[in-house]
Parts: sequence; structure tokens; C-alpha cells
Amino acid sequence: MLAARGIRAQVEKVEDLPAIMDYGVMSTRGVMVDGRVVHAGGVPRRDQVETWFPA
Repeated sequence: MLAARGIRAQVEKVEDLPAIMDYGVMSTRGVMVDGRVVHAGGVPRRDQVETWFPA
């Protein structure tokens, strides 16, 4: 989806539980965009993800 919009992104998977909790995420899956938690607690819907990357 990002590539189709011409957006470059770096993706990092963090599995270290204390590091995850340092961001205030208490239930996985968590998603951060530009250092801000935008989702936690499950897999986000596509329409949610699209709002994080405006056209």
C-alpha cells in the first residue's frame, strides 16, 4: 500500500517485551508511525492504516 502511494518506509519488528512496554503498549500488536503509537491490541484494518499515511 505504501509503495503504491510512493511512500518510503522503514519497518522494524520489535519483540522485546520490556521495550514494547516502554512505549505504553500493553497488548500486542502495536504500531508506531514517526515515534507515535497509532494502534495497539490487534491487527489494524486497512482503512485505519490508510489514515496514518494521507495521500
